[in-house]
Order: sequence, then C-alpha cells, then structure tokens
Amino acid sequence: MTNPDSQATMLECQADLVAALDLDEFSPDAYTSASYLEAALEAGFTVVDLATAHNVSKRSIYRVLDRHDIDYETPPKNGPARRLWNAHPDSVPGDD
Repeated sequence: MTNPDSQATMLECQADLVAALDLDEFSPDAYTSASYLEAALEAGFTVVDLATAHNVSKRSIYRVLDRHDIDYETPPKNGPARRLWNAHPDSVPGDD
C-alpha cells in the first residue's frame, strides 16, 4: 500500500527539481543523465532528494553517479558518524 505522505513528498521533490533546474517537465529517468545529476547536485539537492523524486533507491543514484564519475560526498557507513550525518542540523548544538 502506498503511503499518501510519501507520494506527496515525491511530488514535492519533483516540483522542486523542475523549478530549480528550470525544466519544462519532470522526466522519471532523468537521473541516468550526467548533466542532470550534476545540475541537481550543484543546485543543492541530495541523493535522498533525487531518489525520492525518481522513486528509486539511493543505491541506484549512487551507481549512476559512479558510472558517470561524478564526485559526491559519501555518508559514513555506521556508528556515531552515521547518526551525526543523518541528524537534522538543528539537533546538533554549535556556534551560531
């Protein structure tokens, strides 16, 4: 069963990509294009955003990035560093 909230999030991500990249329309298989991925990452979208918008796994996005030799930040695999990476920025105290 499809979660209505995840469907709304997917559509929101798609609309954000179309607006930010000045596209005519959203293409579900655009994530396979090197120029599209580079533009999306440069515009500040994350692998999670792209995976959500295209309804694919993060691993699919990482594979295409690797295939096109596009540099990206790799999240830590486990432990405290992974939890910190995934934490919301406001949840981590720091200098303001």
